[in-house]
Amino acid sequence: MINGTEYAFEDVKISFLGRSLRGFVSFSYGANKAYTNIHGRGNVPIKRGRGKKDAEPARLTILQSEFEAIQAAMPAGTDVTDLAPFNCVVAYAPLGGQMVTDIVPYAQVTRYAKGMTTDDGNMTIDLEMITDIPLLNQ
Repeated sequence: MINGTEYAFEDVKISFLGRSLRGFVSFSYGANKAYTNIHGRGNVPIKRGRGKKDAEPARLTILQSEFEAIQAAMPAGTDVTDLAPFNCVVAYAPLGGQMVTDIVPYAQVTRYAKGMTTDDGNMTIDLEMITDIPLLNQ
């Protein structure tokens, strides 16, 4: 028996820099936290220590037309790695389901890569960003 609808790629909306992106083909963001086993007498851990929490690099793959639109809005002689930090809003709204909005704060593009192969019908650009820890369910 089918019980509801799961979140799907078609339900995702991403916006940043005052734009709602239409030409994105993949995205990822997240966080990690360090945990370490603490050893005492013997050879097995007796406690667990907690360390720092940090954001994973955010990744966004966009179509060349989306990249060029962002680039065209920038001053001459600059590229997306020169952008000041910005918030990236990711909203998931499944048909008949509950909308979830995440904020990826203080995103700053650290790297972009353009490329194609002979079988490609379009170009995509991979963006990698340093961010703060994502704020989930905002």
